[in-house]
Amino acid sequence: MNPLRLHEFSIYLDQRPGELAGVLDLATSRGISVTAVSVSEHNGRGCVRLLGEPLEDLRALCESLTDSGVGPVVESEVIGVETGAVNGDDAGSETAKMCELAKALADARINVRYGYLAPAHNGHRAMCIIRVDEPDEVAKQLEQLDLGAVHQNGHHNGHSSGDDSA
Repeated sequence: MNPLRLHEFSIYLDQRPGELAGVLDLATSRGISVTAVSVSEHNGRGCVRLLGEPLEDLRALCESLTDSGVGPVVESEVIGVETGAVNGDDAGSETAKMCELAKALADARINVRYGYLAPAHNGHRAMCIIRVDEPDEVAKQLEQLDLGAVHQNGHHNGHSSGDDSA
């Protein structure tokens, strides 16, 4: 397995209509391709987690949000594992493959802090995105795993080697 090291931006927003739309609209207007988004609530605030390309443009967008008073914005390293589904050609199997990955991580005694699925885009495969405490060690362990149905193509912009934990 070839886990991908990615940068994720967690943007904490006020709980009011239009906050999510504003962030996504701003990303689009700056030519950023949002490749994954997860939206949740954390301590009474919205938490939008984004992966996108080009990475430097997404980082600059997040810095501008912080400068304008939005936030905090936290950059973290996450791991992406491609599921084999390309542009919806294997719809419905991503959850089963995420389950298979979660079981393998549990067997290896690795805690997943959170995870979500990212859709296929621009010829890239759908991915399971996970956040773990020790991404360097987990990436090494994942390289040794053979999950059978989980395939890798190794093509994705935004590879990372740093760790900026939340």
